[in-house]
Amino acid sequence: MNEIRPCLGCGQEDNHPRHQVVIPPNQDSVWFHYDCHAAITGCEICVPIAAAAQGKTGDELRDHLMSTSVKG
Repeated sequence: MNEIRPCLGCGQEDNHPRHQVVIPPNQDSVWFHYDCHAAITGCEICVPIAAAAQGKTGDELRDHLMSTSVKG
């Protein structure tokens, strides 16, 4: 299971899927839920993920991502 972290966008602390962003110049890491990051920044990674999830967040988003990921 993912580590519990705060979302920089909404402030909620949980283990839901998120995008890690590295901030220069110190290379600090911050985390956003995919939907928060898509809505706040228009992130080119998060926008298509949020759109494909069709409003799913949290555990529902995790289930969606796991069901659509490529299995090797």
